[in-house]
Parts: sequence; C-alpha cells; structure tokens
Amino acid sequence: MGVELALLAVSAAISAYSAIQQGEQQEEWADYQADQAEADARAEEGAAKVEAERIRKLARLKAGEVNAALAASGVKLGEGSALNINKDIYARAEEDAVLTVFGGADRKARALAEADGARIKGDQAKNAGMVSAAGTVLQAGAAAYSGWKTSKSNAAATSAPKVA
Repeated sequence: MGVELALLAVSAAISAYSAIQQGEQQEEWADYQADQAEADARAEEGAAKVEAERIRKLARLKAGEVNAALAASGVKLGEGSALNINKDIYARAEEDAVLTVFGGADRKARALAEADGARIKGDQAKNAGMVSAAGTVLQAGAAAYSGWKTSKSNAAATSAPKVA
C-alpha cells in the first residue's frame, strides 16, 4: 500500500504543479495582451492629436490661399465677406479637429477597456489554476483515504478467524 500512496502523492503533486503553471502562463499572456492594448490606446490618442494638428494646418493654408485670391481680386481683407470666409474655414477645421480628437479618445477608451478585460481574464485563469490544483490534491487525498480504508477492511477480513 505504501508504493501506491507514494505514486498517488507524486501524481497529485505533478498535476497540481501543472495546473498552477498553466494558470500562471495564461495570466502572463493576458498581461502581455493588456500591455499591447494599452500601447494601442496611447497610439490612438497620439495619432488623433497629430491628425487634428494636420487639419488645423491645412485650414491655415487654405485661409492663406483664399486671402491671396481675395486680395488679388481687390477685396479688402479682415472685414466683411473676407472675414466671414476665414472664420468659416477656421470654424469648420476646428470642428473636424475636435471630432478627430474625440474619436481618438473613444478608441483609446475602448483599448483601455480591452486591456482591463485581458487582465481580468488572466487573473481568472490564474485563480482557476489554483482551484484546479487544490481539487487535484483533495481528490488524491480522498483516493488515498479510500484506499487505506479498503485495505484496512481487507486486512481485517483475511485475519479474522474462520469458523468451520
């Protein structure tokens, strides 16, 4: 019975260790995915800011072209229609720029939520590995107890005096 118990204990230890390692590996992978999602979030935010600045720059260029064309036609700049046209160019550009920044902020928020989800998934995998390991050890203990009880009953039955 001693060899069987030793084999059962070693088997349970290996299975428990394997379950723990698997949970930890899944947690590490989830952390990696979360780090990537956070990097994506930062990139989305940065790209939106760059695009917004590009939109504003194009508006300045467009306003310059319009002013040059108006001045060439003899329109006085800085008042009346010329002023209204420039205000409209800048207002539309700023609206586009702000919407671009808001879109980047939204994409950033989604990527950060994805990162949180990955970390939660990793924590759950690690916890599942621990629970599985504990279940393996308890199952081995129950099997050992059951085997001890059975062998004790068999020993008692074989050593009992026989009535003829």
